[in-house]
Amino acid sequence: MSDIAHGSIKKFIILYVLYMLLAFMLIEYESVKNFLNLDALYTGSVVWLSTHLIALLGINVSAEGAFLHLNSAVMEVKFGCNGLEAILLYCAAVLAFPAAWRARLIGIVIGSTLLQFFNLLRIALLAWVLEYHRNIFDVMHEYITQSIMIVIAFVVFLIYLQYVTDEKALPQ
Repeated sequence: MSDIAHGSIKKFIILYVLYMLLAFMLIEYESVKNFLNLDALYTGSVVWLSTHLIALLGINVSAEGAFLHLNSAVMEVKFGCNGLEAILLYCAAVLAFPAAWRARLIGIVIGSTLLQFFNLLRIALLAWVLEYHRNIFDVMHEYITQSIMIVIAFVVFLIYLQYVTDEKALPQ
């Protein structure tokens, strides 16, 4: 591996870690949370969208705060389940990778939208499983759908990398 490639990888990793620290500070730092609780605002939007998607599956659902009330159970949408964590991880990677700022912005908007779309489908699937196949809910929630979301986030980032390696998207 050339010194240039090694330096680029090192720079990417350092920037990625710094962007992740900044992102999680915005979410978890108490002073910031007291001023603007992004996680709560985001979760509220996810819960609202999820109720509409779950209703399309024919399941009676209502929302109260971070809770989805189904016919026979209640689901709580927490940080990590609301999709924000996956989006922050993805955005940190996009920002850390050397590309034109326009390409980064496009990557963040499209990638975040795709990740949230798939996360909403995940929440609806988990509601369906909880309603009709409660015995497999824990396995679906903890292992299967979590793994699927990690793979989807990785694939979305790979698609972004393919986009930015086009000469037009690289910084001049």
